[in-house]
Amino acid sequence: MIICPNCGKENQDHYKFCLGCGARLPGGAPASVPPRMGHTPAGTQITPPVAPQTSGGTVIDPPKPTSQPPVTVPSAPAAAPAASAPVEAASSGCNACGMVNPAGFLFCGRCGNRLAGAPVTPPPVAVTPPVTARPSAKPKLRAFLHLLREDGSDGGTIDLEDGPIPFGRDSGAPFDQDFYLNPKHCAFTVEPEGVRVDDLSPVNGVYRKIEGRIELQHGDTFRVGQELLYYEDLPEAEALADGTERMGSPNPGYWGRISVIVDGGRACEAVPIVGNEFIVGRERGDLTFPTDGYVSSTHCRIGGDDDGVYLEDRGSSNGTYLRVRSGQCVPFGSLLLIGQQLFHVRES
Repeated sequence: MIICPNCGKENQDHYKFCLGCGARLPGGAPASVPPRMGHTPAGTQITPPVAPQTSGGTVIDPPKPTSQPPVTVPSAPAAAPAASAPVEAASSGCNACGMVNPAGFLFCGRCGNRLAGAPVTPPPVAVTPPVTARPSAKPKLRAFLHLLREDGSDGGTIDLEDGPIPFGRDSGAPFDQDFYLNPKHCAFTVEPEGVRVDDLSPVNGVYRKIEGRIELQHGDTFRVGQELLYYEDLPEAEALADGTERMGSPNPGYWGRISVIVDGGRACEAVPIVGNEFIVGRERGDLTFPTDGYVSSTHCRIGGDDDGVYLEDRGSSNGTYLRVRSGQCVPFGSLLLIGQQLFHVRES
């Protein structure tokens, strides 16, 4: 078996030309090719001509031809089909040497002539690479603020999409008549876990109704009924860097203070916190508001331990609201008090 160095096709040992591409195969002398029409046919006796000889410029007559055996041109044997593969239906013989080649071959295995009617290899089909789909745009985040009226009925819905989305008295009716709202009071931005609230005005803020207990930090403001309360830490007194101590009444163990904020944002009353808890209520507690019908009998408590200070609602009828720190994310399901408007934050 001979491998064509040009195209790599396997050919029989006696082939001189590749059946795939027509190139001459390595090894052996080229096979005799019978003459075409008009040439001397194979097997004809040929007497070779004798060239005239010269001697000193004189032409010497060539010798008479002697009786020599005629030269016979042998005809090439027909190539047998390859034994390694079944022979398909034969095509017409080679128009040069007459050899019958298997169907589908482009060139004669004996003489290398291109076969008539050989199938033409179609040009390669251009393959267009698949177009990679571009990633879809980031889906928009949506949420809803459902307005709750005083009787608990639905007062309408504000649709939130991504953000920030400003809100205030400029948002139109019915909010344009709520003068506890600034014209641009706050802005909402929808996040995967809830809605972020950013203050656009430091005046009245946004308040979230607490569930259970929540951490209370120095400077936090919270609402109980119609009352606005302000919390401050009272750390133990420390001497100045030069060793000087500040004057004041001895501290009996106060660790915090609750101040009542009146109209104008000023503190008019301050009650210190001592012991493990501080109770706010209408009738009972360390700080009471007997004339505020929105305050429950025992409304909320403030407690402190080694982990921090906490504000806890005691099951009041109207709830306890802690002012949202600007930039804080309130989770879905929260109730927000903005001016005199109560909203339920819902996920889309």
